[in-house]
Amino acid sequence: MNHSHCHSHSVGLNRILQIKLANSIFAAIFLAAGLIHQMMFPEQVQTSQLIIAVAALAVSLPVFANGLRGLLCREPRFMTEQLVSLAILAAMTEGNFVVAAIIPIILAFGHLLEEKSIMGIEEAIASLKSLHSRQARVLRNGCETMIEPSELMVDEIVVCYPGETIAADGVVYEGESMVNQAPITGEALPIEAFAGVNVFAGTINLSGKIAVKVTKLASDTLFNKIVNLLEEAEQSKAPIVKIIEKYLNLYFPFVIMVAAITLFLTRDVSRAITILIISCPCALILASPTAMIAALVSASRYGIMIKNTAFLELLAEVDTVIFDKTGTVTLGRLEIEKICLQPGVTNDELLKHAAFCASGSIHPVSASIVAYAHSIGLKIDVPAKQKELHGRGVFAEDDQHKYYLGKFSWIEEETGLSLSENADVENGISVWIANETRLLGEILFSDKPRPEMRKSVDMIRQLGVNHIVLLTGDKKQIGASIGEFLGADEIVSECLPQDKLNYVNKKKAEGCKVMFVGDGINDALALKASDVGIAIARGGSDIAIQNSDITLNSDSLMNLPQMFTLSEKTRNIINQNILIGTGFSLLLMILAFVGLISPVIGAIAHNLGPVFVVLNSARMLKES
Repeated sequence: MNHSHCHSHSVGLNRILQIKLANSIFAAIFLAAGLIHQMMFPEQVQTSQLIIAVAALAVSLPVFANGLRGLLCREPRFMTEQLVSLAILAAMTEGNFVVAAIIPIILAFGHLLEEKSIMGIEEAIASLKSLHSRQARVLRNGCETMIEPSELMVDEIVVCYPGETIAADGVVYEGESMVNQAPITGEALPIEAFAGVNVFAGTINLSGKIAVKVTKLASDTLFNKIVNLLEEAEQSKAPIVKIIEKYLNLYFPFVIMVAAITLFLTRDVSRAITILIISCPCALILASPTAMIAALVSASRYGIMIKNTAFLELLAEVDTVIFDKTGTVTLGRLEIEKICLQPGVTNDELLKHAAFCASGSIHPVSASIVAYAHSIGLKIDVPAKQKELHGRGVFAEDDQHKYYLGKFSWIEEETGLSLSENADVENGISVWIANETRLLGEILFSDKPRPEMRKSVDMIRQLGVNHIVLLTGDKKQIGASIGEFLGADEIVSECLPQDKLNYVNKKKAEGCKVMFVGDGINDALALKASDVGIAIARGGSDIAIQNSDITLNSDSLMNLPQMFTLSEKTRNIINQNILIGTGFSLLLMILAFVGLISPVIGAIAHNLGPVFVVLNSARMLKES
């Protein structure tokens, strides 16, 4: 088994290990046959030895091959096979083919134990995939047809009944229900889903029949992004793994030297063979990967998706956390404070057209309008055609009119409409609604900070962060108000995307380890430039998520201190595992040197180290 963990395999035993086990079973049968023949026909010693030698050669050749590959490889790979090859050759040189056969057989079954007992992220991925709908009920030509989710096209209508898993990312087109999003976001409380609300593949429809308009192909769903992140993270290496691998280059000659000294002092080949066997650094090599896998699985339970295990370790070094404001520090669920109507327009008429434009949009303003319209009982129509222009607004149309929801300057540019001279223009967060012939009115919003943010920031400070910064594109008055609530050490207002990037680079140049937390397209540059970029997936842009290192699928930012705590736990577990691995190997080497354990016992005892490491790492899963 290649303990470099550069493998990629599906759940269950990988093909190489399957071949090894089959080969070991074959060798075990021949070994048993040889020993039985030796007992029944003691006078035919050569025949018995030949049968046993066939068993030893059959099970040893793959070990020799991998050991040779390890010698020719620059990286510290197949360390176990190299040491075991020397032990087998030494046993064969002595004529002890029984030991030469038993050692690789025991190690093969030991590798099986490691493979099945490591809390493999493959099992986590398989468990996650089992949550996904296996079939989608699509509405075609007025009939419900069952198809594979991968066959769904954008803009198709998927029908989902109570108790079923939603098959695609989309926007509710018709119906109302409660949806359990815990499998994707980690949130315990179900959300209310109604026309205009976004839902995700892999979440569970609880109470009512809903029709969902597909907005993303199966390959682009949030569910598949989570699976892909887990798979990418499994293949990544943390800095401490690279350090261990660096010192493993020195470990091999050290073991050879110890075995040679033992042979020289004791004149006992058996003791030298035992040292070669028990010094295989399986437990040490597994020290970091098992802890990292446990941490990744634990994090995913809270809706924390880590793209690369390196960032899990970097969290422990972060001393500066920079927050974007809208949708990050604030709820991103704007509340309607005031509705200003143009002459001849009713309140319901304005809201109906605003919700028509906002339906399906991920912008906080749109989400607020849809939620408010639903709360007062307005029927929300889903537009046949819709286009969202970042930073400007949303355009939508039905059979009769084109409607615009967004900044007045954009609407003026698109339609040529203008305000009357005596019209009031409100300051703050607001949008205008218009059709192609006239202005309908203006809606003003307020964006409140997340209630848990202050507690989250206080906990982060206790965990070692000493500088909190708030960056916002809003005016100074709004930034100061939110920054005061947050307890920020520094507030920078009226920031453009380039300003955010420049600020991150400035702090890094000062020697700070910077974490940036954001959710919008305008945060993408800063997320990419920071040492650790955290994206808020709920309502966040795909570009921000793609440029982040860690993605939060939960709506609560109490996950931030959880990340720091998890990072610290992971480092502690890795250090404990290294201590267990090295301490156990040294103890066995001493016992082998004084002759208290034989090569066969050493091969069995050698497998206990990785088991202890795995069980220690598994504690993280129980604590989460």
